[in-house]
Amino acid sequence: MARLILTHDGAVIREYRLEKERTTLGRKAHNDIILDDPTVSGEHAVFLKLQHVYVEDLGSTNGVLLNGKRVTKRQLNHADVIRIGRHELKFVDDTAKQFEQTVIISAPVEEKRPAAVRAGMAAPAGATTGNTAAAVRAFVKVLNGTKQGEQIILSKAYTTVGTPGVQVAVIAKRGGHFHLMQMSGVGGGSLPPRLNNQPIGAESKPLKNGDVIEVASTKLQFVEGG
Repeated sequence: MARLILTHDGAVIREYRLEKERTTLGRKAHNDIILDDPTVSGEHAVFLKLQHVYVEDLGSTNGVLLNGKRVTKRQLNHADVIRIGRHELKFVDDTAKQFEQTVIISAPVEEKRPAAVRAGMAAPAGATTGNTAAAVRAFVKVLNGTKQGEQIILSKAYTTVGTPGVQVAVIAKRGGHFHLMQMSGVGGGSLPPRLNNQPIGAESKPLKNGDVIEVASTKLQFVEGG
């Protein structure tokens, strides 16, 4: 299944499944995805589901940015980020061989599962990935539970942490800064994640060094510039 996760100013708004051959996006009401935003053209773009999924600019005024670069028509790959006006859509391909799974930071009592990685990489305390420690810009450190001391490196645009079906949160990397937001419709549970002991609500929250995140009964400390 291919889908788009729509965000605006860091907050997850909605998820769209790309089930049709053509999924149109624009400001006008006849589009499949309607963005009521003056920076979006009436008929802005179309997503084509063929053998692969493509995004195509329909001659819009402000264009379509794919991973920061303006494109006319381009094939989409899992985790690509499409920017249209003030909105961002993350392309998710559930069939991708390297599909990024949620970083499971705590398993239900009746079920003991190994850690899995979504958009980051879990490593033992003090360990790093890549060529040098300098390559690690930010990470979250597990403060309690069976994975206490482990680090989840925030190396990609979106890192999803939590326990599917219980509670899930997203750490988004935007313009060199990091934001915390709750993930709607993906087993997020009834209660939102907490930041410094306060529920984060619908809006994304900027993260600063030392902040404590609580999701799925696990506490994580955000560390930047290590």
